[in-house]
Amino acid sequence: MRGINLSPSGWRAIIAKEFTFDNILFLAQAIADYLKQQGQTQGVVIGYDCRFLSDEFAKYAAEVLSGNQITVFFVPVPTPTPVIAYEIVRRRASAGIMITASHNPSMYNGLKFNAPHGGSDSKEATAWITHQANTLPKSVIKRITYQQGVASGAILPIDPAKKYIEHIKTLVNMELIKEAGLSVAIDLMFGCAIEYLGNILTEAGCRIVSLHTNRDPLFGGKPPDPNEDSLQELSQLVVSSDSCLGLATDGDADRFGVIDSNGEYVSSNQMIALLVYYMLKTRGQKGGVVKTITTTHLVDAIAKKYNVSCCQTNVGFRNVAEIIRKENMLIGGEESGGLTIAGHIPEKDGILGCLLTTEMLASNQKSIRDILQGLYEEFGYFFTKRMDICLSKEEVDALSKTLQHHPPKRFGDLQVTRIENNKFFMEDGSWILIRQSATEPLIRIYAEAASKEKLHKLIETGMEFIRKKGERKDDQNQ
Repeated sequence: MRGINLSPSGWRAIIAKEFTFDNILFLAQAIADYLKQQGQTQGVVIGYDCRFLSDEFAKYAAEVLSGNQITVFFVPVPTPTPVIAYEIVRRRASAGIMITASHNPSMYNGLKFNAPHGGSDSKEATAWITHQANTLPKSVIKRITYQQGVASGAILPIDPAKKYIEHIKTLVNMELIKEAGLSVAIDLMFGCAIEYLGNILTEAGCRIVSLHTNRDPLFGGKPPDPNEDSLQELSQLVVSSDSCLGLATDGDADRFGVIDSNGEYVSSNQMIALLVYYMLKTRGQKGGVVKTITTTHLVDAIAKKYNVSCCQTNVGFRNVAEIIRKENMLIGGEESGGLTIAGHIPEKDGILGCLLTTEMLASNQKSIRDILQGLYEEFGYFFTKRMDICLSKEEVDALSKTLQHHPPKRFGDLQVTRIENNKFFMEDGSWILIRQSATEPLIRIYAEAASKEKLHKLIETGMEFIRKKGERKDDQNQ
């Protein structure tokens, strides 16, 4: 095996270890074989992010696709994943390839394969491509040079920015933002949103101060993930510039992060709840809500009040997007910063998340802290937290066996009342979920409770359970 493992979430691996030029050739040929087998030869949109050698990896993929007589629509500058996804739909292309490792550390790169609808392709499709990529001989790879492809018209350089921006402005109330005259600080994390977020906000009349607007394949020495730890500099800028809001997008701009006017980080769980509430109450829109099992139950409470359905899916934005695409759903989100809405692509979009947050602030004329406090007063308090833990493969295997065969019956003083997919529901309404990351070598703990004290205690007992690698040595976890 060559170490290629494409899933609906994509394939990510360390550059020069598994993520190599040879493996890109094998994977691109497997994708070409799959598309020809399916009769999907209307063209493939190929884009890439700001990572080391992403442009060259993208050209290798384009050379193989065009060598297989499949037209390539090639974006020759770093471009956000949601822009590539929108361009797939707009052009009615057969598929899309995005060279990106999203929010992973800089030593990683990756490839994401999108279906004609713009979202991730199925498990069946990616499993077939993975098997083909790991087994086909190098002699069957068909390839022409990038220059030959451009000269012959097999590779068509394109600029999708204008059409995407035109579309995104139809989803956001630009006039409302313009009337508010907001001051906004943005952190683009050396990523793909450099030519997008700031320009759109400036057009909407916002006064912008920016961080990390240059391309840096090392991302300043930190993973380009808009979480609380990574946004400390943005927090300081919001306060020092007297901005009412701080916004950030990750490396490929499919996730977003938010800082309030006082410099406090607003979690993705809080933001999803705030935007669901804003769209149902203030915008007065109708339609259901989709969320992953790791997302706050505050969303459930809001949906219940407004008499709309709230559908829960397994982790992975593909699951959220699939329901939005097929059913009458207004908004879908996940606790890791992914979001989309009806009328947009079935793919998470951090640029859209930032713009909707700005519109919400413009409409309310309050700080996010004050809007959130109103939510808590109406629906009760929901405190959430996620912890990531590195374990060895042996430890992960031992933990998985314990969760499957001997799941805990208590967490501290709390009795487990039911279990769904390693999500443990407690008698007081709190919950804790333990899962292995699909894209990183981590075990994740998610928890929610009605107070910070209860949440801290729940996380501590969950961490203790994991540290023991699932061994049943303590009655408190029985």
